[in-house]
Amino acid sequence: MRPGRYAAPDGSFARSAGGAGARGLALLALALIIGVVLLNATDEDPPGTTVSTNSSSSTDDDAATGDDAAAATTTTVPATTTLPAHAPKDVKAIVANASAVKGAANGGRNALLAAQYNVLAPANAAATGESSVYFTPGYDRDAAAIATVLQLPGTTVKPLPSPAPFDTKGANVVIVLGADAAPRFGTGAATTTTAAAAAGATTTTTAAATTTTKKP
Repeated sequence: MRPGRYAAPDGSFARSAGGAGARGLALLALALIIGVVLLNATDEDPPGTTVSTNSSSSTDDDAATGDDAAAATTTTVPATTTLPAHAPKDVKAIVANASAVKGAANGGRNALLAAQYNVLAPANAAATGESSVYFTPGYDRDAAAIATVLQLPGTTVKPLPSPAPFDTKGANVVIVLGADAAPRFGTGAATTTTAAAAAGATTTTTAAATTTTKKP
């Protein structure tokens, strides 16, 4: 009997069948690998997706709480109240001579009396080169006005220190005339005018201090 049509006596059919089986297995393995890859790709989050966690949520809540707390905080600025100046007659003032210029305190007192201030008797204070106009609480504007009357700069106006530079007798405003301003109020600044009978002219004579004894 002759061999079948498709069965070669040299065994090539078996080899062909074996090769086809191997190729099938290879295709099956490749399909399996492609399936696994596609499955993994499907499980990943799509691009642009944001994943929320408890940590980030907690941070957002804390941030919101902090914003609310900041919004709820209110800073109150105290209003500044400036009291008007008193009438001169209601301001008790005292002038002290703190220089070697005779009669400076009395000259300053007379200037304040002319401005209708209630001025106490003049006094003496420790010598100083700079004048000061001190005020007690509530009389700062009055001190500024008195400084203007006495032609003293605004920098001389300041709160009354404790202890006071001398016995102020309870004055509201305390003026200390130092060497910088005392000459304008001392007796040496006073002038007298005498008529000359013959010529009809006037002669002005400046009075000079003849003693070193200091008077207020």
